[in-house]
Amino acid sequence: MMVVSLASSTSIFASAASSLPRASICPRRICGIASLKRRKIFKNPLRVAAPPSTPSASVSEEDQENVDPLIEIEDSEESSSSKFSWRDHWYPVSLVEDLDPRYPTPFQLLNRDLVLWFDNSVSQWVAFDDKCPHRLAPLSEGRLDENGHLQCSYHGWSFDGCGSCTRIPQAASEGPEARAVKSPRACATRFPTMVSQGLLFVWPDENGWERAQATIPPKLPDDFDKPEFSSVTIQRDLYYGYDTLMENVSDPSHIDFAHHKVTGRRDRAKPLPFKMESSGPWGFAGANDDNPKISSTFVAPCYFINKIEIDTKLPIVGDQKWVIWICSFNVPMAPGKTRSIVCSARNFFQFTMPGPAWWQVVPRWHEHWTSNKVYDGDMIVLQGQEKFFLSKTKDEDVDVNKQYTKLTFTPTQADRFVLAFRHWLRRHGNSQPQWFGSTAQQPLPSTVLSKRQMMDRYEQHTLKCSSCKSAHDSFQTWQKLLIGASVVCAATAGIPSDMQLRIVLGLLAILSAGLAYALNEFQKNFVFVDYIHADID
Repeated sequence: MMVVSLASSTSIFASAASSLPRASICPRRICGIASLKRRKIFKNPLRVAAPPSTPSASVSEEDQENVDPLIEIEDSEESSSSKFSWRDHWYPVSLVEDLDPRYPTPFQLLNRDLVLWFDNSVSQWVAFDDKCPHRLAPLSEGRLDENGHLQCSYHGWSFDGCGSCTRIPQAASEGPEARAVKSPRACATRFPTMVSQGLLFVWPDENGWERAQATIPPKLPDDFDKPEFSSVTIQRDLYYGYDTLMENVSDPSHIDFAHHKVTGRRDRAKPLPFKMESSGPWGFAGANDDNPKISSTFVAPCYFINKIEIDTKLPIVGDQKWVIWICSFNVPMAPGKTRSIVCSARNFFQFTMPGPAWWQVVPRWHEHWTSNKVYDGDMIVLQGQEKFFLSKTKDEDVDVNKQYTKLTFTPTQADRFVLAFRHWLRRHGNSQPQWFGSTAQQPLPSTVLSKRQMMDRYEQHTLKCSSCKSAHDSFQTWQKLLIGASVVCAATAGIPSDMQLRIVLGLLAILSAGLAYALNEFQKNFVFVDYIHADID
């Protein structure tokens, strides 16, 4: 996958980011240290989205080894003294522009159910455990009450942005029941949150407020802020696992085939001699020296950065360096379910401009049509791959990451980053994310969903995208109006005695029906479009 379109010319990009404000902490939930408006701003923050320029003294030489795809690295049984802590990191859970502040939004992170909502009193996005402390009903099914508090839809308990209970409708006005609202047991569980560079980040440990404050989330490259670069963002929920998606974004060589005539071409495929530059518990980095030059960096747990530099010579303007950034967050929601958030930017063929959505030459929802083609091109291929690996894990108790080079045949340097990721996941990441709760014996989506369900754009993207949902709703409204106009024109075409007027009404009926049909076809891009590789010559 690796490419979001900037108007159908490149790729699928995932949003990554963070500005530098500190996470707020509220009373009663160890949360009272600072609100969003009182946060201190870090100066010259450490760019944790980039690998260390020199190996840390605490990282062993063994951790800095180059990962060579021609060597079966999984045969090595060495252990690492620094195991990766999945819960001690910021995770982006959504693009802020795609969240509706009027409604609570459910989300899963590391198999834990969360509810995201906007606290108007401090203009801050908040994340709670998605269960009411009363009878454990999902708070995401609730509403924002008259005071702007999150109200449970089951019995009406309300909670402020710090998680404190503010109302129990069933409680008496005096006595123990009246005091229940002050009980710590009446509080909702709150998690650290931070908004940065258009992304909402959540720290998945409710007891990790101090660690969250001391940690800066990954940051998009500086080029995203330069006027010569235009950017596009997209998010989509995918029904295959974190490791499957991470392997996919680590693999530039699939683009010319899986995304033929979308963002690549089969006849452009060529050797990709990648070289590892550094690796360790933090992730890895590498590049090739060809044209185009592709530099890739994986920053654990879920941030993958691809920078593509193309040296080209154009008439009149002469030598040019085109730069494309594809920054993807691959967020582990639950076993077999991952959110892909992609931010892409480039400095050529500009189709986006500063300003509101209506000002854009190519609207964001139209960019997403191409981006979703990229997702669709991978979908069934990755479903089949994941099914095989899952069968090995379930039936033969095989650690896929450890046995990867025995299960697959990866003889070229183009697979170097794929092997590097599998190596990292086994050696530092315990072969899978650190899930909350039990995950045993649950059939994963890729093993039970049909092709139609796997490629359902409406559920996976449109409902969660403010631009596409608005466009889809508008198309539906216009389609209904055009159908009505067609019926009215057809029904009245025979009434006037003037033949010219009859012809005009008849033509209007045909035109309205044709436009209604065209809108119906357009709407399929928001819902489902089949993808058959063999049909693309």
